Amino acid sequence: MAASAEAFPGYKPTPRGIPNSRVSGGTRSPLGVSCIGDPQAPRLTSIFPEDDLGYTTDQYPAFQWYMPQNNASHVEFNLYEVVNEDEGIFQPVYQTAFIPSATAGIATLQLPRTIGIEPLRADHYYYWSVEVYCSDDTTAVMTAEGFVELLIPDPTLAAALANSEGLERAAIAAENSLWFDTTRALSEHLQNQPNEPQAMESWQILLESIGLENIANAPLLP
Repeated sequence: MAASAEAFPGYKPTPRGIPNSRVSGGTRSPLGVSCIGDPQAPRLTSIFPEDDLGYTTDQYPAFQWYMPQNNASHVEFNLYEVVNEDEGIFQPVYQTAFIPSATAGIATLQLPRTIGIEPLRADHYYYWSVEVYCSDDTTAVMTAEGFVELLIPDPTLAAALANSEGLERAAIAAENSLWFDTTRALSEHLQNQPNEPQAMESWQILLESIGLENIANAPLLP
């Protein structure tokens, strides 16, 4: 399968009735958030398709979000298994806190394999969140959220993914509604070849296809 920017398919979502939770919420508007550099710039946003559960074939996927220019004290990332959504039962899987880059751009967090975290399980779905804290606040001032579910691909799709990489792998994943596989393949390709026109345009097409035109040109943060 030859992949090119012109032929890149964008993303084909699989609607699951998931509530819109991509764009940040919080206790105050950006105008009142002391650690956000430009309140008129795009807000904290999970890189995630609206109304889509977010499939992956990776037991340890990478999560992404747009982080505005900031001097936040720290960011918290949380991943939960949804045990019973109706009763609000969420089982913690992974939690971490770190100081974010001050530069605006798309941040990536790889679920680590080496610290005893159990891999994602098929037929379970998970909720993840990113919370931003300013130094003078004890509660998060901005929050973005998303979902993820592990999919076991059929043999044909598994073989196609295994035998491809970069733009080709991203295109196959996008056509098969594998959001996290798509973003990971494209992001890693761009990290290795940041100025490749086809990769840059494919990334822009991908974000535009899920309504994120306002941050389609944001840099990938190290």
